[in-house]
Amino acid sequence: MPKFIPIHRKLILHKMLRLKHIYCIFLITLFLTNIFSQSISDYKCGQSSDDLQINRNLNWGYGYDDLLSDLNIWSQSPYVIVDSIGATVENRAIWELTISDNPASSTYKRVYIHARTHPGEEESFWVTDEIINFLLSDTPDADYIRSHCIFHIVPMHNPDGVELGYPRENANGIDIESGWDDTVLQPEVSALQNRFIDLSLVISNPIEVALNMHSAYICKRYFVYHHEVGTSENFTILEQDFISGVQAYYTGGFEDWDYFVSWTSGTPDQYPESWWWMNYGENVMALTYEDMNCDQAGNYNLTANAIVRGVCDYIGLNLSEIETETFLPERYVLHQNYPNPFNPSTRIDYDLPQDGFVKISVLDIIGREVSTILDTEQTAGLKSITWSGIDDRGKMLPSGVYICLLRTNDHVSTRKMILLR
Repeated sequence: MPKFIPIHRKLILHKMLRLKHIYCIFLITLFLTNIFSQSISDYKCGQSSDDLQINRNLNWGYGYDDLLSDLNIWSQSPYVIVDSIGATVENRAIWELTISDNPASSTYKRVYIHARTHPGEEESFWVTDEIINFLLSDTPDADYIRSHCIFHIVPMHNPDGVELGYPRENANGIDIESGWDDTVLQPEVSALQNRFIDLSLVISNPIEVALNMHSAYICKRYFVYHHEVGTSENFTILEQDFISGVQAYYTGGFEDWDYFVSWTSGTPDQYPESWWWMNYGENVMALTYEDMNCDQAGNYNLTANAIVRGVCDYIGLNLSEIETETFLPERYVLHQNYPNPFNPSTRIDYDLPQDGFVKISVLDIIGREVSTILDTEQTAGLKSITWSGIDDRGKMLPSGVYICLLRTNDHVSTRKMILLR
């Protein structure tokens, strides 16, 4: 005769099994938490936005061909060397700018900046672009920096992802931002890592600051701060000084140093900053910078100015001692508008080396003039104007690609703009 277990004993056994199951889940969760010091939920760039699918089809406003065009412009400066540090999965060159009046110096301070590892975080490029503009400008500050420092800048670390429309991955579908601990490194990671080694291991003036440029979907500007559990107490003091120093040059522009605290459970091994810490420790201020990835993004020139000046303070270049003077640009320049793509408005900066007639107009893709933004005489200097996507009849223009045209008595230049309604 079969034995029956009383119902109350069945309930007790069921409860015990359920508690055991919950306890096992708790242990597994605790174990995984200890392994990964930065979990997916607090990923430093945040979660992707809804408009990612729209912008990816347009290279997020700046593609590899745009970069090649800008490289041609930058290479005309006597202070720039353009060279490739390697190739991507699809054999696109990974380009680096070296900016200095003496790039072979063994005493100049050295700084490294790389951007656009995540293609969908295009704001990181616009900040980097303004850093390049700052360093190549004809100002006393830029001249002083070039005569005491060597800046190495990779404007687009992941060109395959940009061209393929992958928001965070390379052509192999791998997020190379977190692939620095892979057994077999992706070519983009290997190229950058080898360059870091070349500029740090056997030279007398190694890299002192290494910035990894990104943009966050939470629409804030901040540096990813590393906790002392994953670094050291002394390094956190250096971090705080560096971040606060940058912050001081753009009031209200950056979040405080403790806005985003990472590495609270130890040192992860998958990031560029992990590599820097495990190999060079406190000798390199290696941080991720996150710009705003949202419609409110902008003021990239103010951001770049603060970052460059903060870096200079950190490495011991005192720009405050430079005598200031009235600055006039040496040539006409129409800067890339930002934000781009934009909605509803965008800012257009341009440089005028002399007084005279200036016309700024907007053409549609087949060359028809649809809007005249400016048509007047202007004095020489650094100028800026805003366009709100309105035609000459006061009507909103539809989404599309437009051409900004700058015309003076003896100069013509253009820039591509993308309006997204």
